[in-house]
Amino acid sequence: MDRELQKVAPDPGIALVGSPAEIGRRWGELNADAIRADMDEHYLHPAEEVGLTHDELLRRSEKATRLTVEFAPHRIAEANAVADAAGVDRDLYLAYVGSVYRGVWRGDECTSYAVAPEHTEDGRVFFHKNRDNVSKPQCAFVIDTDAPGVNRFIAVSDASVVSSMMMVNERGLAGCSDVGGLPVEAPRYRGWMNTSVLRYIAERASDCAEALAIIEQFVGDGSYAGGEKWGTHWLFVDATGAILEISTNNTRVEHAWHTEKAYMSVDRGAATARLQELPEPVGFAAFQNVSRDPAMCFASSISGLSAEISRDHPDLLTVAWVTMPAKSLAFPLFMGGTRTPRALLSGDADLAGRESPDDFSRWEPIEAQAFAAQRGLEAQVRGLVAAGKPAEARDALDAWVADRTRAHLGALSAE
Repeated sequence: MDRELQKVAPDPGIALVGSPAEIGRRWGELNADAIRADMDEHYLHPAEEVGLTHDELLRRSEKATRLTVEFAPHRIAEANAVADAAGVDRDLYLAYVGSVYRGVWRGDECTSYAVAPEHTEDGRVFFHKNRDNVSKPQCAFVIDTDAPGVNRFIAVSDASVVSSMMMVNERGLAGCSDVGGLPVEAPRYRGWMNTSVLRYIAERASDCAEALAIIEQFVGDGSYAGGEKWGTHWLFVDATGAILEISTNNTRVEHAWHTEKAYMSVDRGAATARLQELPEPVGFAAFQNVSRDPAMCFASSISGLSAEISRDHPDLLTVAWVTMPAKSLAFPLFMGGTRTPRALLSGDADLAGRESPDDFSRWEPIEAQAFAAQRGLEAQVRGLVAAGKPAEARDALDAWVADRTRAHLGALSAE
């Protein structure tokens, strides 16, 4: 590992902390190329091909923008700052954020899964999602806005949008929104897409029950846009170990609480059987390794997130291990961290992962070593917190994440 570390320069990281405008500026400066490229390829050019003017694009996004002003006004300041830093039109960028995920899905349905804590090591709480979609630069980040009442959270998104395809927040709630909900009977087309709703849940909810209440509210009052043929399939896991499945279209919400050993959102044959047959108590490495099973890890699996939710310190020790694409080596982000490694936020780690071999056996021992080292870090952080040194605890998390990111980038680039 030392030889691999020498190949990658130290990464001071990016602090997505503070005012929405400052967070947006940092995001826009770092990801300007991805923002302009994605807007052109996935929004402006397709609109031009069917004769939609910029004015029409703005008109179609009016409801989504109005909902953002009402429910999450900090995102307006954030999006404006992103647009300014990236050199794109503010109004069009806001419309893009609210509208781009309609019609861009291609490939296999996303897969999410969980194991009940009664069957895991030390009753730990695990959650995972593989995201399947059209290939775009992927990023992972921890964000901590100073907007009132907004949770800190970790998420995976396209590098062009501060959004949430899968997330875990400081209250210990993890979740995702996937294609595959209830069939749509009457498409709505206007309102918040599921990515915007999921970010709102990350920002405001503390457990599965609150996530369900938010979804019921947005569907009930007509704020959720929904899909054209299918609604959304949601999976949430919280710090109590509860596992909640929700299926929606734009008018109905159905839900089920899962208490069986393991739940997977789609029957993936060998991968589903592998999850259900994991030896007990289930460890995090075995749980994570299911995500690369060929039965659920496809060419369209552009990213993945495995979360381990801390029961006693969810705001510090909850950790997300992110793969970009899903086949690649995992990178950690701790909830208590204050900085996101630049390579994770910029899409550089995603690019390195795409260019890496599909030899999963190379990654599993590296990750196993990292997961074991994580336990020592947890003990260190608990000791610092008990000693009344929370700032030192956060510094320790940032330093460990930076070192691990550097090591894993080195492993990806090793010949």
